[in-house]
Amino acid sequence: MNKTEPAAGQCWTISGMLTGSKLRAIRALRGITQADLAEKAGISQTAVAEFEKDKRDLRTSTVVKLCEALGVQVTYKVDGTEITGP
Repeated sequence: MNKTEPAAGQCWTISGMLTGSKLRAIRALRGITQADLAEKAGISQTAVAEFEKDKRDLRTSTVVKLCEALGVQVTYKVDGTEITGP
């Protein structure tokens, strides 16, 4: 993953599985706390902490919420075709 900020108006694309370490790295680069991310995504801070430690599985709906809160674009693969969303 590129550790520099994207240009204005652009966002990162997460392709493949969003892991706890990716989530933690993006959050840290954005300079926000777990509590801030949780509030923006509408989930608990405990859930964010557990996701970052890979102690809790991420549902698709939660990935979308987290990515929206972080300004990250989600790319899905459906039958071998990439679809960018949400």
